[in-house]
Amino acid sequence: METYFKSEYLKIRHTFVEKLIFIAPIFAILFPLLLQPAYFEGNSYNWWYASMLPGMISLGCSLVAVKDKKMKNMAVLSLPVDLRKVWIAKILVCVVMITFAAIIHLIGNIIIGNIFGIGKLGTVTASSAFLGTSILIVTFLWQAPLCLFLSGKIGMFPTILINLAAYMILGIILAVKKILWITPYAIPARLMCPILKTLPNGLPAIPGNTTFTPELLSTNVILPGIIITIVLFIVLTILTAKWYEGQEAE
Repeated sequence: METYFKSEYLKIRHTFVEKLIFIAPIFAILFPLLLQPAYFEGNSYNWWYASMLPGMISLGCSLVAVKDKKMKNMAVLSLPVDLRKVWIAKILVCVVMITFAAIIHLIGNIIIGNIFGIGKLGTVTASSAFLGTSILIVTFLWQAPLCLFLSGKIGMFPTILINLAAYMILGIILAVKKILWITPYAIPARLMCPILKTLPNGLPAIPGNTTFTPELLSTNVILPGIIITIVLFIVLTILTAKWYEGQEAE
């Protein structure tokens, strides 16, 4: 499996995918820092999980998928390789991309918020930031096999548009509703309410702010949300790997 992973990773070396790992978290840090520095911490995470992270996953995974598709998959299908392992290696490359980008975002937030003390009106402790980042990584992983699959079926730009629209509409709106469980897109934003004390609309999770209700601060949703997204990641990985195994050169 290590050989397959190295092979897939080499395909994105020195490409825009590598740059994207740094660009996305840096933008998620700079925008709120410049626009509302007093509320930097909460806004930085809101920018991150509401737009930059799903956008990075959509674009990054699509770019990983189209590497072989540009050559009509001949570079892979003509070799004596295990296609399931090739697909899983692609997913692992995307998982690494998501993880490293999230770590960069976390480090930037801790340095600016907790060391330099910027944005402490919406205080996010270092421990909460670490927990929030860890959970965001886990709850976004299922999008890796999904975006890889969609890119292979319908192309890069439709995948990006569909995934971003689904997250920014379904994810943000339904995250504060009782029916949030009908879509996994709503889970990450919902779980950030009790952890970061920030609403999906970017406002502090306090009485009086739009969409706030006391139950949004309940931690009871964290474990179910993690379990649902992990199971979804495993299921999508298995199903899409089986699909990829049945591919033929087009």
